[in-house]
Amino acid sequence: MGSLRHGVNTYLGSCADGVALSLAAMHVKAPAHSEFSLLAGGPAHWIQQRLGLIKPGAPHLWRRAALAVAVTWVPLLLISAAEGLALGHRVQLPFLCDFSVHARFLVAIPLLILAEGLVEQRVMDAVKHFVHAGLVSQTDFPRFEAAMESCKALRDSVVAEAVLLALTVMSVILTSREFPFNFSTWRSFVSESVHLRTFTGWWYLVVGVGLFQFLAWRWLWRLLIWYRFLWLVAKLDLRLIPTHPDRSAGLGFVGDTQKVFWTVVVACSTTFAGILANEIVYGGVPLENYEFPIAGFAIVVLLFFLVPLLMFTPRLIEAKEKSMKEYGALAVAHNQMFDRKWVQGDNPAGDPMLGTPEISSLADLGSAYEILAKMRAVPFDPADAIVLLLAALLPMTPLLLAIMPLDKLLELLSKILV
Repeated sequence: MGSLRHGVNTYLGSCADGVALSLAAMHVKAPAHSEFSLLAGGPAHWIQQRLGLIKPGAPHLWRRAALAVAVTWVPLLLISAAEGLALGHRVQLPFLCDFSVHARFLVAIPLLILAEGLVEQRVMDAVKHFVHAGLVSQTDFPRFEAAMESCKALRDSVVAEAVLLALTVMSVILTSREFPFNFSTWRSFVSESVHLRTFTGWWYLVVGVGLFQFLAWRWLWRLLIWYRFLWLVAKLDLRLIPTHPDRSAGLGFVGDTQKVFWTVVVACSTTFAGILANEIVYGGVPLENYEFPIAGFAIVVLLFFLVPLLMFTPRLIEAKEKSMKEYGALAVAHNQMFDRKWVQGDNPAGDPMLGTPEISSLADLGSAYEILAKMRAVPFDPADAIVLLLAALLPMTPLLLAIMPLDKLLELLSKILV
């Protein structure tokens, strides 16, 4: 019995040491250059700094969003009014009746700019948390630093943003050859089956669509940089905590960071909804034709923002399997001691009681094992997926109500939430 007790006490001591190390890690000084900004860099950022649109500690998000509206939607309103295309019967689709242009320039573009403030702070906090929570050991600090520096170099790459600009130009050129309707609109007149783009239409295409496309491509690039950083971190020897209350071994904050991209999702979804509204109202396309595209869009959103996090899955599975064995052995030893002491009465004088501080330091072995058994193999929970799903579908609610009664829609949402 003495050897058994010694083995249990040794294991408990190692667990206590592990807890102490984890607590101490929270006070470990982070690397000197641990500040990581996903957005504050690159030629576009530097140009805005030179123009005074962005200042240190003051990104002026609302001012920049208002400026974006001022150079896209406002000129379109003024020019279309001067050309007699804002309202009236001169064209079948006047400017003020165009759902997509308002969705893109009054909602989507401002959201893509305002999202910078929300995403920037959350990503910075997440990067710091890897170190402050003790997930990255001191021996891995150099590799962690290298990961940050590598991603900063990609963020600041002139070549990368030149490619984004080239993609924007190509997108605008391809878009210039497409016209959504075969009748005259504020964007173009139809004469003998030939579309003649109006001056308002050219401003819409070159300035408005160009700005939107560049912002969209830039966000995609920033997301790829973020995923590269997470991939490099996932390759480190992370000090995971399988009994962490987040049920993701302490990585639940990564999923929480992903759902903050809901603003970007809403911007894309609003643009998609505006285009569909035009097709349905002016093109005469039944909404039922878009049931699968809408569902597909929602699925793509979940895949794009959550599937990359599966890079942590092998580590999480390994940590869970290892801890299940260790905690299982501990539970057997613990229960054997309990049975010998309290059931068989084998309790020699001076033998330590079961409730000594060394035992209670486990903070309830049963609860810890239950948390461990429910640990997920992914660093996100259903709530993260629900936030992204709602961000993808809520802007389309008016369209969905056209093909689905309100009570059925609410019933569907309640099932998703539950």
